[in-house]
Amino acid sequence: MKLFFLFLLKVSIALGLMYSIGVPVAHAADSAVAPAVTAGVVRAAPTSAELMRTVYLGLVRDSIVPADPRVVALAALAKLAALAPERTRPLPAEFGTDFGRDADWLAQRVADLQTPWPVLDTMARAAATAHVGLASPQRRRGIGALMSGKPRAAPGFNLYPLADGRLVVFDVIPGASAEASGLRAGDVLHRIDGVPAARVDVFLLNALPIGVELKLDIERAGRPTTILLRLIQADVAPVESRLLDDGIGYVFVRWFAGSDDAAHNTADLARRAFIALAAQDARGLIIDLRSALGGSGEVAMASALCDGDVIYSIQQPLSAPARAVKREGERIWPDRPIVVLINEHLVSAGEALALSVRELAHAKIVGQTTGGGLTEMSFLPLADGYALTIPSGVVLGPVSGKDQPGHAIEPDIEVPNRSIEELLSGRDPQMDTARAALLVR
Repeated sequence: MKLFFLFLLKVSIALGLMYSIGVPVAHAADSAVAPAVTAGVVRAAPTSAELMRTVYLGLVRDSIVPADPRVVALAALAKLAALAPERTRPLPAEFGTDFGRDADWLAQRVADLQTPWPVLDTMARAAATAHVGLASPQRRRGIGALMSGKPRAAPGFNLYPLADGRLVVFDVIPGASAEASGLRAGDVLHRIDGVPAARVDVFLLNALPIGVELKLDIERAGRPTTILLRLIQADVAPVESRLLDDGIGYVFVRWFAGSDDAAHNTADLARRAFIALAAQDARGLIIDLRSALGGSGEVAMASALCDGDVIYSIQQPLSAPARAVKREGERIWPDRPIVVLINEHLVSAGEALALSVRELAHAKIVGQTTGGGLTEMSFLPLADGYALTIPSGVVLGPVSGKDQPGHAIEPDIEVPNRSIEELLSGRDPQMDTARAALLVR
């Protein structure tokens, strides 16, 4: 899914990049769009009220994974209260029962507001759905750099949810921003620049330029503290691999980048790792996709691991016939067992990879149900270089021909994420279960 992310292409990529979107959304005729020329007449740029209407309807009506109308509206009002408190009103009791009326009511709140983008961005975040986002020009540039294998800066950490829902830091990469700023594995991240961590897409942190400073409110060993994360450049490998001491091959994927430089192309790096591990007579393969950022390259990776002319199919829009996504390259990995590790923060390209190898290579999936990004996106231009992305199509299994429940990958063997104590002590029940699953086959 050559999505770039979660966002525009994943969120046009991503942003689209990850996204090769461009498909019109349903009800597009009702939506405000960027200035255009029709029959020689230049239409005026949409007003703040029109933009509000477009974004609200996109999130709650046009998306195939619609957001909760009240959640989105309350998020908008909370942001508006900070920017222009005189404009806020209590949410009507009947809000959420008539999308058109809801959109008009919200549009009145932002009518003539000079800068609607903070409010609209807050609404998109509140949707809390994979492949939903508001992409600014800066975000597009940053995500494009990341997805081409040349990120502007390297935050150098990732997160996964604990059993109680808090987010814990892991994979603190030597030499990158997090380590240099004092962030440690096992730190619980509560807020980033005042925004709850659960509403911050780590994918987009990788799109920020060097020199940006972010205030992180964390909890370390039960005590609250604050760290200033200063983004720096660092050469971070999107793929790491090794042969474990029991003769099992291990490949860890941080993100999916489609770079012209093979040294930064995730699929090329992964295929090289598969070749090397097979040559070392690895008895099986563990592919660790836990919290992997989206992108592109999953088709080539799946092609290296299994047979089959069709890697997966896409149905976009849902009323259209499915379109087959054909394999890219020859199979590399021999007929040896595969286990894939997944968690709630895995979306998009990684989910498609897991789906493909489960159906085509009979791989076992271990961990927690993924984030629900087995979707294709539509890209809706707004104004000033901004765009909204929403899910408008689904990814279908190459053998089953079916969409997955919740557009997510459910594990064959469910294993809880590591506790902080297990993380700090080096214990990993999910990895142990994966190794055991390979050794008994």
